Amino acid sequence: MEALEHTFSTVLVGDMGPHRWTCAIVEGSPEILGTGKAVRVRADIDGVITLTSLLPYRGRHMLPVKQAILNEIGKTAGDTVRVTIIGA
Repeated sequence: MEALEHTFSTVLVGDMGPHRWTCAIVEGSPEILGTGKAVRVRADIDGVITLTSLLPYRGRHMLPVKQAILNEIGKTAGDTVRVTIIGA
């Protein structure tokens, strides 16, 4: 993957995946990432940086947001977050 930095705002979606995660959906991700497969990235979520994976989801990717990060930024499903993904 080429050097990547992509910033977007999105509404957090709850109860996703087999573990009922809260996630940020990355619209247009296959074009942005150059793949429909899982991709390891660094993500800045409302100022909190984490190392994570973007996971394929219905032709896009989802970014699972850990509960500790949700607590730190004071957000839950239905709230808007600003995300910057950076190729790891």
